[in-house]
Amino acid sequence: MVPTASLAANAFPPDPTCQANGVVRAILYQGGVAYLGGNFTQVAPAGATIGGAGTVTRNHLAACSQSTGAVLPWNPGADGQVFTLVGDGSAIYVGGKFATLAGAARKNLGELTAAGAATAWNPGASDTVYVLRFGPDGNLYAGGLFANIGGAARHRIAELNPTTGTPTAWNVNVGQVTGFACPPRCPPVVYTIGFTGTASSGTVYFGGQFGLVNGTSRNTAAAVSAQTGGLTGWDPNIYAAANCPVCPTVETSRVYTLITDPASGRVYTCGGYWKVNGTKQSFNVSAFNISTGTLDTTFNVQDDGDTPGCALRQGILYYGGHFNVSGAGCKPNALATCSTRHHVAAADVATNQLLAWNPGANSNHGVYTVSSGGGAVGFGGYFTKFGGKAQASYAAYSSTLP
Repeated sequence: MVPTASLAANAFPPDPTCQANGVVRAILYQGGVAYLGGNFTQVAPAGATIGGAGTVTRNHLAACSQSTGAVLPWNPGADGQVFTLVGDGSAIYVGGKFATLAGAARKNLGELTAAGAATAWNPGASDTVYVLRFGPDGNLYAGGLFANIGGAARHRIAELNPTTGTPTAWNVNVGQVTGFACPPRCPPVVYTIGFTGTASSGTVYFGGQFGLVNGTSRNTAAAVSAQTGGLTGWDPNIYAAANCPVCPTVETSRVYTLITDPASGRVYTCGGYWKVNGTKQSFNVSAFNISTGTLDTTFNVQDDGDTPGCALRQGILYYGGHFNVSGAGCKPNALATCSTRHHVAAADVATNQLLAWNPGANSNHGVYTVSSGGGAVGFGGYFTKFGGKAQASYAAYSSTLP
């Protein structure tokens, strides 16, 4: 935990924003509103104390004004965890692990109106949905633990019609190598999806924890054709048999967030791993060639702990997790190039420099998700203090961003 004294002296306070009494796992900015999803059951306005004046019940979903931090009336509710939110400018698609959404039966997946009512869109997924993203063709891509979605067999990733919820013919099989214990080879899951190209010629990049795609070896991250689902040659091969064989729990390899950046020719990944391309070391934050998957060593800002969330905004990579140091070339047990950064940091991806921006967050697990939109960068997670302020589970920066 970050000492209270160090937070109190912090020079990077967040915007006045609402707060939650549990983990914020998803942030969506749309129409001047910050929509939040996660594990919480109560939300309080900016400057208030959870449970005190202004606190309201919000089961796993809430909406707050970006400009004032006030909690808005939007209150659909879900009966389980929300992991992902995506909007089309009016409606909001929700994914997670739940059975009801806005009082309607919706299995792990549903759509809400701007007023918070469930629409008729109801594909259903057999297990947790961790990510929803719109593709270049306007269809909605879903990733998670499911083996069936919209009534069709789809293994961990699928493409859905955003109007009907019907799966398209696009069918990619994400699997796992058998014969290993968990960890390091756990049940296959997709946590993150990104895209390049156009509706007629595009590529779908995705990451999570898996060992096979369409029956071919692909560890933790892969790319396929958006038209055919056929595997491309992009192969960062993020996997190590064991990080610490003598530890009580042998670590595994996970990519939680993947960002495609065609302008720089890179794909950024954030997660929990230490070996890539089969033999190269890279710790938790990496840049890969967008065509081949080869590690791009001209950007090597890394850290010493799992990094689930990251977002790219105007050439700055904002990232969060439960690390305590970061920097160019920084890695566990080799701290010469590391600087203290408690759970949140930012780096210039063009110059390969860790920025002086250093708000810090407390708690053991720190930050879970990072999102950019609406002129802001938002951080969600387990913290109760952020940037020197009492700020529970959600913090945002706009005018003071580096």
